[in-house]
Amino acid sequence: MFFGQENVTKTGKGRMGERDLQNMSLEQIKSYMDVLQKSSEAYLFILDLVSDVYMIPEKLTERVDLPSTRIENCTEALKAVIHPSDYNMVVEDITKCASGEQTVHDLEYRWMSRDNRVMWISCRGTVVTGADGHKLLVGKITELGRKAKADNVTGLRRETRFRLDAEEILRDRPESIRYCMRIGIDNFKEINEKDGVEAGDEILYKMAKCITDTVTEQVDVYRLVADEFMILDAVSGPEADPKRVYKQICSKVAAVVRENDYSKFYTISAGILYENFAGKSSDELMRLSEFALNEAKRNGKNQMALFCQEDYNQYLKQLDIRKELRRDIANNFHGFQVYYQPIVNAETYRVVGAEALLRWNSEKYGNVSPAVMIPIMEESGLIIPVGRYVLWEAAGMCKKWQAVIPEFHVNVNLSYVQVHKSDLMNDVEQCIKDVGIAPDSLVLELTESGYIETDNRIQELFRDLKEKKVNLAIDDFGTGYSNMRYLKEIEAKTIKLDRSFVLQALQNEYDYTIICHLINMIHSVGSNVCMEGIEYSHELEKMKQAGPDLIQGFLFGRPAPAEEFEENFITNSP
Repeated sequence: MFFGQENVTKTGKGRMGERDLQNMSLEQIKSYMDVLQKSSEAYLFILDLVSDVYMIPEKLTERVDLPSTRIENCTEALKAVIHPSDYNMVVEDITKCASGEQTVHDLEYRWMSRDNRVMWISCRGTVVTGADGHKLLVGKITELGRKAKADNVTGLRRETRFRLDAEEILRDRPESIRYCMRIGIDNFKEINEKDGVEAGDEILYKMAKCITDTVTEQVDVYRLVADEFMILDAVSGPEADPKRVYKQICSKVAAVVRENDYSKFYTISAGILYENFAGKSSDELMRLSEFALNEAKRNGKNQMALFCQEDYNQYLKQLDIRKELRRDIANNFHGFQVYYQPIVNAETYRVVGAEALLRWNSEKYGNVSPAVMIPIMEESGLIIPVGRYVLWEAAGMCKKWQAVIPEFHVNVNLSYVQVHKSDLMNDVEQCIKDVGIAPDSLVLELTESGYIETDNRIQELFRDLKEKKVNLAIDDFGTGYSNMRYLKEIEAKTIKLDRSFVLQALQNEYDYTIICHLINMIHSVGSNVCMEGIEYSHELEKMKQAGPDLIQGFLFGRPAPAEEFEENFITNSP
């Protein structure tokens, strides 16, 4: 039996031609190839198709369980080396070479290494006739894992092979694809960092086995980047249920974790494409499956997500909005504007401050809601430069309006990204210095206090701000993250009660009594209360009796540009 080498018989400078090989004995050819082997990463071989003698280099015997460099009865000997699922295919192809039906052997298939791991090889060769009349198959074996076409850790083919296979199926029979599933190991990076790369490789190997043991041999499985795998099911037969396949793989993974006494705990997530494959490319399969997998992980991991075109379109729109945001930020904050909503004294109804609120008018999308753009900016980090823009703009207007209302202050919202990932203390100090404003004229509102409750570094930042006499406020108090402990830990000057909290108090006396007690407790620790979302006179009359210090809501004014705010509340201030 066996194998292959491309271009061995081509004539030319520095190459041995077919006539040269025909005039040499088997041993002479073997000696010649031993010389060539020293400068080749591939494994050169000779297979005598008549005597079934197989000659290989010594370095190949180090990789696979073959006893020597000369093997008698190789058809039988190679049963221990070739993967059982591929053995018959290889024998059939070599038989065609021996019979004269074909003169070239060119296959990719699996061998088993000495440590019983799958190794994908490319075996290519040409049939020639030696001087002694024997038909020889002369060629080379290349480990695809060394060319990133296959993976020696898992025994699976790699992304390159997936793309080739997918392109062929998508071109010739896209209707045959039943589903495409992309699987990722949750928190795999942490395992590598904690237990080392070898532990990670062992998990990858077992993960591959869990997948291949679940699907039939006809279903193709690939290893993509890092901890990700791809299943491409284009097998004819009864309708396949990818949800069931995912659950079965999860069960096998859980069993492996249990067998190892939970020493390395991990779960898997999956993104699934299961329809409309016509007209798609392998690039699209990669892109769409990655989106679906990321959706599963964004939704909490350890679950699967079916690809949804509507969600994907929304995702693409968000990417485009982010692109527009970047462009406008780079263009000196083109389209951005700071609006101001009045904050009034609860006793006199005089304006004593304002909350600065960001607005963005995109040339492409028009006025984009803060509920849309803020999360995009937080995820991309763009909130940091935009946050600085708002801080300087608001501080500058506050300085100007204090000439009319000396006690005027401005509230500026902080994103958790600014708090965690920017030098906020330096920004605030620089702003105060540049604008020439008193530190206590600034009130920094924490809109996501739930992200900071256990972070000592953040608590230290708040203490530093307090020492610099910069005031803090807890926004949306009562909406879930907030709790009474923040009153002590943050020592905020102002607690802002969310409108939803206010509405509950307006609807029944029980909640109204609670809000009254809450306001008393806030006052007892030296903080002020700002009641948000007051829109109607009857709401004001009822909630004023609870004893807030400040009120903010549409009843007194909606957010407006600086010029309009100044005209309505500063120039005409009593």
